[in-house]
Amino acid sequence: ARERADEIELVADELIVNALMHTDGPAIVTLRILAGHQRRLRVEVADRSSALPRRREAGESGVSGRGLMLVDRLADVWGVEPRGSGKCVWCEFVMG
Repeated sequence: ARERADEIELVADELIVNALMHTDGPAIVTLRILAGHQRRLRVEVADRSSALPRRREAGESGVSGRGLMLVDRLADVWGVEPRGSGKCVWCEFVMG
């Protein structure tokens, strides 16, 4: 986990900022280690908005729109799950 700590921190930060900027409620952040044939760290950010995040291409000078592109590049896998009246955006990092 140490060798990927910067990537994990950057991706978690992006998911949290997205949830706080694009919804009007709190966000719940969960980190879990998943066992299996590969150990993985799973980051989940749940909020009460049913609006799904969209990956947009940022313009040359655009600062916004890059968050999910960053998540897509740095995380091994990510996705969105509906949860009750809200959703959970999650990503996983293989820990080797």
